Amino acid sequence: MTDKKRTEPVSEPQPSEQRPDAAGMPVRKTFPTVGDLFAMLGIALGMQVVAGFLLTVAFVAAGWTIGELTPRQQGVFTALAYVSSMLPAYLLVLYYRRMRGGSGPVGRFSKCGLDPVLLSWGFLFMMAAGVVCEPLLSLLPVPPDPNYGRGIWAMLTLVVAAPVLEELLCRGVVLGALRERCGVVVAWLVSSLFFGVLHVHPMLVVNAFVIGLILGYIYIVTESLWAPMVLHALNNAAAYLMLMTGRGDLLLSETIGNGILYTIIYIGAVLVTLVSAWKVWRKLRSLKEETEKESRV
Repeated sequence: MTDKKRTEPVSEPQPSEQRPDAAGMPVRKTFPTVGDLFAMLGIALGMQVVAGFLLTVAFVAAGWTIGELTPRQQGVFTALAYVSSMLPAYLLVLYYRRMRGGSGPVGRFSKCGLDPVLLSWGFLFMMAAGVVCEPLLSLLPVPPDPNYGRGIWAMLTLVVAAPVLEELLCRGVVLGALRERCGVVVAWLVSSLFFGVLHVHPMLVVNAFVIGLILGYIYIVTESLWAPMVLHALNNAAAYLMLMTGRGDLLLSETIGNGILYTIIYIGAVLVTLVSAWKVWRKLRSLKEETEKESRV
């Protein structure tokens, strides 16, 4: 499934690609460095703090008590807080990239990213990997119960705004820039870690890192942000549904309650994860070898 050929082949960007300057001398790409990655992460996290503080002040000035908002008011607060933090953060990261000499598209889109077979496999892989990670997640502290609120604004934030802005930032900008400088494997791993750390809390960091590996791989093989955006939206929709039914802080083992049934599901999830992970690594290794072969020509 994941090795399906695209109708239009896309050449693999060369790591540390050298391009001639105005004088005809090769210029080695230096963006992004480790410092650049920390700076971009700091921009994203810092804007969350700033936007949250300013929005809280504005709500209090309007006579609203933050701790006493109705579910629908909380949904509006969530939408405003997210968009007013992540949209400026994304624009600031683009400006920072330009100031540091980075270039390239902010993301690629193609019809390959809407392949229903690929999307079905990606969603199954995410769900299976989430089940496999449960024993590790159970050892980590449980994050505070998020109060996203209720209503259309909360849903639009989690199912539309978050997938679009986070994929543009983490896959479109970060993975794209790393791929040009460091190659496909490093870009895949580091951009997934960036995506994970963006979620701050240890349990969410681990979960987001694993999801980021899957979303990053699908972006690499399709050269399209449509697929990771759709899968990100589906994952968030499932998580929101669990929250709305009061099961947001429960692991699958706690939700099922039947040890035998859970064991059967877990074994199935392990098999799906192992087979899918093997196919992912084989494809990435093939892309890496093709890049190295082209660089020697």
